[in-house]
Order: sequence, then C-alpha cells, then structure tokens
Amino acid sequence: MDVISSPVPYKEKAMTQFQESHITLKQALNYTYKVDQLKSLAKKISKKNPVRKAEIVDHIVQIMFNDLKNIITKLNPMIINAIAEAVHNWGGFYKSEQFYAKYNAYPTENSGKSQKESSLFYLFFVDGVIPYDLLERLKEFINVPKDEKIQYSNSSDAEGLTFRDTANAALINLHTLLTMVKEKKIRVSNKTGRATAATIKAITAILYDGDYYEDEEIGPIQAFAWPLLLQGGGLAIIDGNYLILTKKGNTALKKDLAMGIKTIWTKWEKTKIIDEYSRVKIVKGQNSAKGRTMTSPVWRRPVINSALSMLAVGKWVKIDELARFMRSKSLTFEMTNYDWKLYLSDPHYGLLDYYDTWPLLQFRYLLTYFFEYCATLGLLDVAFKEPYNARNDFDSCWGVDDERFFSTSDGLMKIRLNDLGAYALDLTTEYTPQGTQKFKRVDTDIFYTGDGIPLPDISIYLDKIAEQKDVHIWHISLTSLISAIKAGETLKEIMHFIKKITSEKPDKSLLNLFNEVENLSTAIIEKGSVTLLECRSQIRKQILMDKNLHKLCLPAGDQHIIILPGKNEFFIRHLEAMGIIIGS
Repeated sequence: MDVISSPVPYKEKAMTQFQESHITLKQALNYTYKVDQLKSLAKKISKKNPVRKAEIVDHIVQIMFNDLKNIITKLNPMIINAIAEAVHNWGGFYKSEQFYAKYNAYPTENSGKSQKESSLFYLFFVDGVIPYDLLERLKEFINVPKDEKIQYSNSSDAEGLTFRDTANAALINLHTLLTMVKEKKIRVSNKTGRATAATIKAITAILYDGDYYEDEEIGPIQAFAWPLLLQGGGLAIIDGNYLILTKKGNTALKKDLAMGIKTIWTKWEKTKIIDEYSRVKIVKGQNSAKGRTMTSPVWRRPVINSALSMLAVGKWVKIDELARFMRSKSLTFEMTNYDWKLYLSDPHYGLLDYYDTWPLLQFRYLLTYFFEYCATLGLLDVAFKEPYNARNDFDSCWGVDDERFFSTSDGLMKIRLNDLGAYALDLTTEYTPQGTQKFKRVDTDIFYTGDGIPLPDISIYLDKIAEQKDVHIWHISLTSLISAIKAGETLKEIMHFIKKITSEKPDKSLLNLFNEVENLSTAIIEKGSVTLLECRSQIRKQILMDKNLHKLCLPAGDQHIIILPGKNEFFIRHLEAMGIIIGS
C-alpha cells in the first residue's frame, strides 16, 4: 500500500533496534519502503525520478540533504512541530500520544492542506524515527518547540461545583484519628487493614467538615481512606483487630501534625496496602491472574507525584487539563499487565480492551488518587459535584446502561495544590499556611491576631491548656492547667508553648498562676501502692511494738495496719519469724 495514502495516524512503536540498525536516511529508506512507496515519496520533492529502487533511494537522499531548508518551508506547521519535538525532545522519535495531547491534532491530518504536504511527514519519519544523519542536519534548521505549560483555571467558571479547602480539616482529622487509635477505637481487618463498617461509620460522624458526600450510594470516601493512610504512612500498625500508634504516630499526635501528614505521604508512595484503583468497583477482574492483572501502584504514584510537583501553589487546574499535560510530557504509566482480563458487567461481551482504556483506567486512577487520598490528606483543595452523570466517556461501553457513574470520584473537576501539599512534596521546607500566625498574651488570656485561622496544632493544644472564650480568645486558668496536667502535660511544656507562640516573657500574673498550680500539683505526690492488713487487736499491738516491724508499717484506724511501700518482703519475713502468717 502507498505509505502516503494511509488514513490512520502513525502510532508509536518500539524502534530502538531500527534506530541502531539504520543510522542513515539511505539505510532507513531502503529497508522500510517498497519501490512503489519510494516512487510516491520521490514525486513530492522532485519532478524527474529514476525507476530502480537503489537509484530512487539515492535520489531522495541527495535532494533531502541538498535542498533540506527549502523542503522544510513546504511543510505544514504540524509536521514542523512534530519534527521539532523529535529533534529537541524525543531523541528522534515521533510520539503520537504526547504530540496529540500537546497540539490536539496529528501531523498527518490534512486539515484543509494538500495531501502532498502531509505526505512529506514520511520522508522525515521513516517508520516513526528520524534517521540519525538527518536528525543531526535538522538541528541546524529547526527551532526548539514551545515549552508545554499547564493552563490554569479560576473559580468563576465553576458553576454548580462545591469548593473545599482541605489542609486545615486534614490536620484536625489526623489528630482525631490518631486519638481514636490511641484509645483503641479503630477496628480493622487483620488481613486487609480496612476498617470495619462500624468503625467507618464512627469516623464519618466525627470528620471535620464531614465526608465529601452523604449519599449512601456513593458511600464513604475520607472515612474509608484514613485508616489505610495511617497504616501505609507508618503512623499506626495492626495489633490483633485494632490499630495502635507507632513511635511516629505518637510524635505526630503530640508535636507536629503537619510533619505527620508529610510522613504519611512520603511512605504512601511505596505502600502496597491498597491499589487505589480497586475503588473503581465497576471494573471487574482486577484480582484475576493471581493478582497480577494490575500493575503495582508503587510504579504509578511517583509519576503522578512528579506532575503534582509541577503545579503552581494556590492555582486551580482542571483535572482534564492536568491529564492532558501529563500525557504531553510523557508522564504516563501502565495500569495493567493484562488488559484483556478486565471487563464490565460480563467477561465475554464487556472486555475493556475493546475500548480506548486511558479514560477508563489511567484517568480514573488519577481521579481516585487525587480525591480519595491526596485531598483527604489535605494536599489538594478540590472543586467537585456529585458523580452522577458527571462524565460521559464510558457511555459507549457495553453493559453500563444502568450505571450513573464509572467511579465515585467522577465528580472531581478541579484541584489546587495548597501550602500543605507543597510542604509534603518537598517544594517548601516548612508548613506555614497562607496569612500570618500571630498571637499575643494579655495577663492570662491568649489572643489570635493573625490572618485566617490558627494552625490546627496550635488551636488543638490551646484547647488542652485553656478555655476558649471566643473564636480567637483562650483563657488560661487554674482549672484548665490542672486538667492539662491530668492529661499528661507538664507545666514546663505548657510555658514553653506559650512563650513560643507569643514571643513574650511571662508576666507576674501568669507566673503567679503557674506557681499556684505547681504548689497544688506537688503538695501531694503519689509514691506507690501499699498493702492494708486487718489485724486482731492483740496481734496488731504486738506488731506495732516490735522493734523491727514497727518501722515497716503504720497504724490505720483501730483494726488495720498499712505496710509501707516497698516493705512487703521484709515485713512478711519478720512476721513469720514471730510465727505469724498472713491469711486471705
């Protein structure tokens, strides 16, 4: 068939062997094209052409190298773009998927241009690769292509969407979940690590800002993800059927919630506790082939995280635009080892490999990864709607007539990398939310005078040591300090915290309050437990008068004595020497 008449855009091939074997245009043309195809190509650049194959090849090569600059001027802009990408970015290869993602067209599409112009593509790309000698010459004439950029969005074109800032809620939720773990309230499957239905219900009830949806058909999202995130992130482990805190979990709970989020995210990239795509329940066969149907998410996540690291902090971007950008920059990943194992509804008629699988596999993985895990952790702010009929890219699939969404994350439309996300992705060295974090102290009151809201770490600790009188006012009192000490805090830690957030030395009123609490909390000190014995009056009198025993005990009422802490063994030994034993 005439190479020029092919109506199907060229699809990328594995051409490493070809490139190594055909470093010259002459070798490539001779190896790849038949005589009729070479004649057709020659007509595009010359009116008089030879008839024998070897002569045609030499003729084409001579014209290409002698008149290269002039031939380039005859090319349509899309072919020039393809050559520029191959020369400067793709090592001589034509990458159709990346090209279409960037330019929204194929270079071989006529688009009103003559077929001659489109056919010239095959003189440069021989079986999808520019031969090495031609590639080197093209560097002299072809400019570097425009750099690919993400097109950011804004909130004004998002009618009907719910916008949610996630960082503050995630930090509060992390504290809540870690507290639940500490109190042994997170029950999970010992095999899968997934929380029980009762536990998910309990988590849903206490989530700050609530879960994304209240619809039972959609089901829990954050409440499902949090127990897995704690385990995959190394802050909790399974003990029996409950989660318990690790050392890092205790540190996050007590000292630094933002670092806890970053710890989870760093370890999550390599966790195998769950394949996020398993949440797309409409796709069957994911666990076939003894669990090898799907690729490991360990290989997908770093690619996506690289794309997230390219986002500008604080700017909204449509999911579809980010997906396009990723494809254009070759930030792609494989979802399956065996596409043909996956199906919709029926394994005979609904095979997934009948269709373009990018929107059904990779794109749905992105949606789930961003919505259920990144946003739950507070790294991405989200704009979303209900998933029902939110996307129609699966309507042509067999067996989905009754399905109103492909995944529960179909309603996610936009994301925004926030300051917590930038910190977790190592784009910044510390987490400081937008606005200022300023506090001042007046006597025993602490006022928040900054912008926005205080960091959750600070507000949570303030709630431990003080009583909140107003939205941004906390009062430190005798009662609040005693409650904090009973909960395990120390006066030294509390004073250090107050000095840190206010940058002020304590005044007389605060020092007097702390001194009073210290006196009260040290007036009676627990030194251990004692043994209470009931004695007959004569024996009791004998024990209290004995030169050895009376040093080991104290009288208690008329019929009892108390053995002093740590003296039980000596007391019993001396008592038995008197011929007396302790009964029960």
